[in-house]
Amino acid sequence: MRELRDLPPQLLSELMVVQIYSMTSVSDAVATADAGADLIGLVIAEPGVVPEAIGAELARSILAAIRPRSRGVALSLSDDRDEICAMVDAVRPDILHVAAREIEPEDCAWIRSRIAPVMLLRAIAVRAGETLTEADAHQDCVDYLMLDSGAKGRPFAGATGETHDWSISRTVVERSRIPVILAGGLSADNVADAIATVRPWGVDSFTHTDVPGHRGKKDPARVRAFVAAAKRAFASVEKL
Repeated sequence: MRELRDLPPQLLSELMVVQIYSMTSVSDAVATADAGADLIGLVIAEPGVVPEAIGAELARSILAAIRPRSRGVALSLSDDRDEICAMVDAVRPDILHVAAREIEPEDCAWIRSRIAPVMLLRAIAVRAGETLTEADAHQDCVDYLMLDSGAKGRPFAGATGETHDWSISRTVVERSRIPVILAGGLSADNVADAIATVRPWGVDSFTHTDVPGHRGKKDPARVRAFVAAAKRAFASVEKL
């Protein structure tokens, strides 16, 4: 299994990272990379599935525009292993992000082997009584975990704009042998508290760096504020 000591050299120099979702244009992605985001997320899906869905061709253009300053993360909402891998073949991101609840650890192991050297990030919804077991089950089959807020009845974690119980996330981080990204309702106003409380490897923002009322359209000022606040907070943690 690839643990923290086994991360690629480019990640060893960035033990704490900032991820921003979700780009729907090259201009937004370039502005986000310019703001200092380490990971830039794209949702690859048929138009209309979610407001921020984009196709493979636009995704490739975005990835070409942000590299090498930032790395690209492609999110699949599918629960079909072959469909997920076909998307990776078409887009060639640096990291694949899977979020469907129906994807089991054994599916992750199969996908991870199939897509290498593209790395695999698994999103887990933080729910009382389930999160620790689920996080433990994925330690040997993914490269990164992402802890996100979940809503009852949703088929995948994330995009709620709400925070969750950070004490659960802190426990996951303390137990995890692989890097953990904290997501869920993070903004420039609360990301420092989140980092101090959870001590994650990375943090993610989607909803609160959008233009209000325009999901998937980034607000450059909000993006810059979030990235700056997160990096200041990470620097403070490193000094402790």
